[in-house]
Amino acid sequence: MPASTAPFIFGLDLDGVVVDFYGGLKPIAASYFGKKTEELTDDYTFGLSEWGLLEKHKGAGGYDLTYDALHRHAVNQHELLKTAPAIPGAAYTLRRLSRLGVHIRIITHRLYVGGLHGKSVIQTAEWLERFDIPYRDLCFVKDKISINADLYIDDSPKNIEAYRAAGRRCITFDNPTNRHLGDHLRARNWDEVYDLVAASMPTT
Repeated sequence: MPASTAPFIFGLDLDGVVVDFYGGLKPIAASYFGKKTEELTDDYTFGLSEWGLLEKHKGAGGYDLTYDALHRHAVNQHELLKTAPAIPGAAYTLRRLSRLGVHIRIITHRLYVGGLHGKSVIQTAEWLERFDIPYRDLCFVKDKISINADLYIDDSPKNIEAYRAAGRRCITFDNPTNRHLGDHLRARNWDEVYDLVAASMPTT
C-alpha cells in the first residue's frame, strides 16, 4: 500500500506553552493586588492561590479576588492576550516544524470568561500575527479531546490527564502546575519539543 499522504497534525495549546501567559499576567496581578511583582511567587499551582486568588469569594472590602475577575481586568484593561510575551524559542521552533510539513492546529480554551469573547479572539489573532506563528487551524474549545491531532502539547494538568485517559499522545510542557504528572513525554523547552515532534512524525 502507498504511504499515507495525510498531514501530521500537531495540536498546540497556547497559554503556558507558546504564550508566556503567567509571565504576562504576573505584573498585572501585582498591580491588581497592590503588591510588588517580586512578592508574587513563581512556584505557583493551577488557580494561582499562591498569588492571593480565591475560588469563589470576595476578599476584604468586597473586592473580587477570583481568577475570573483578574482575567477580565487583564484582558479589558491591559490587552493581556495581545501583549503577553512569547515562551523563548516557541515561534522559531514552530516555523521549523511547519517547514517539516507539520500541520499546526491551535487548540485553546480562551473563551471561558463571559463578556470577553470578541476581545479574546481579536487579541489572540493579533498576537499570533505579531510573533509570526504558523498555523492552519485556530480552535477555541473547552473539550480539547473533541479536536483531532496526531500529537498534542499542553501544560494544564486537567487537559494532559484527559488526553492520557483517551489514549492520545500529549507532550507535557513543563511548569510548576504539572510536575506531579511525571516525566513521560515532558519538554522543558522548545528544543525538546522539536525533538519530540520530529521523532513522532511518520517516516516516508
